Amino acid sequence: MPRDGSPPSAPVGYDDLFADFLATTLDIRPPPRFPQGLPMEAWETETARLLAAAGPLHFQRREDREACLIDTLEATAPLVSDVTIQPFAASRLDVTPVPDFRELGDRDICYTKINHGFWEQLYAYFAPPDPVRIRITNPARLQGRYITSGFLDALVALLRAGAWPEFGRVRFPSAHLGVSLASGTHDHSDVLTGFEARPPEQRKIVMGTAIGLAAWFETLFPEHRPAFYDGSFPKRGLETGGLRATLAWAAADSARIIFVVPPHLEGIRLADTTTPQETFLVPGTTIHESWAACLHAVAGHVFGRLADDGRVLVITQSAVFSAVLGFFLVLAKPQLLPATSRLRYFDLGQVLDIATPHAGGPWARQHAKGDISLFHVAAP
Repeated sequence: MPRDGSPPSAPVGYDDLFADFLATTLDIRPPPRFPQGLPMEAWETETARLLAAAGPLHFQRREDREACLIDTLEATAPLVSDVTIQPFAASRLDVTPVPDFRELGDRDICYTKINHGFWEQLYAYFAPPDPVRIRITNPARLQGRYITSGFLDALVALLRAGAWPEFGRVRFPSAHLGVSLASGTHDHSDVLTGFEARPPEQRKIVMGTAIGLAAWFETLFPEHRPAFYDGSFPKRGLETGGLRATLAWAAADSARIIFVVPPHLEGIRLADTTTPQETFLVPGTTIHESWAACLHAVAGHVFGRLADDGRVLVITQSAVFSAVLGFFLVLAKPQLLPATSRLRYFDLGQVLDIATPHAGGPWARQHAKGDISLFHVAAP
């Protein structure tokens, strides 16, 4: 829920637009109305209630997509090995460095990413055990987290709505969709350099990720090679200074900064800016199971701030939900707000944990003071 500021009212037409999105995604008729002011504790229950109302077309689409994914995974996996991973990745995935966002002019920006864990889980869940190419052997939580919750259905709907397939490629002009075959600590090309010499566990991560990622997008966009941006931008940008420069530019050009983060990051702030800042808290462990209610609450808050303030910077750590939120914001915004409003959206993931390194694990604790000074947690 929002912190550090009275919640704004979503623009006129937002609830109708959201109801139509749910109706299309879940085959619910008539379009469901969403309760206002629903507390976070009820978000998972409310999302489950919506799924219970889903129509038969929704489940048929899901079954067809999953059957196709299984076939594609089984056909794809034998093509990947320690020796073939580089040509496989080059032929199936188009991954380029992110642009200098400061040079994109006065336009909306959405950078979101889906890193290795999600793609590994997909492969492990839908394909037979593969100890040679994957480290995850028991993705037990994937079904409840992504499938029966309807989260994958929402992700598919938004990716298809934001896609532009042409001439054998599919790109996402509304958003900079980043992917990483590993932990995001190395550029995409560096992950594949000297691959055969890397430890077996690291090789399995990369191979399993590449298989899951390539098969997923081949299922969604047959005969089209997907074009992505490098998912290492947040972590590498922290080390090079590029992230600090980008956020300083975006903050200076915004009337408000909204952090969309789990509870352990409540009160997080971007350093060295006078732009007003606030946090909007989302579930830390059930965000995917709560996706529908969470999306309604967060997007409504962001659109309300945009309506009031005109220019907003959103910074998030919200797992794979960040992709659903980012795509929904940039696709729905033109229908609700004037073209003069401006949204800058950055999914920074684990990088935000440098504000609370005691809670962020080894990666967050290993950085120099100059790096970790980019964010801090405000005193209560």
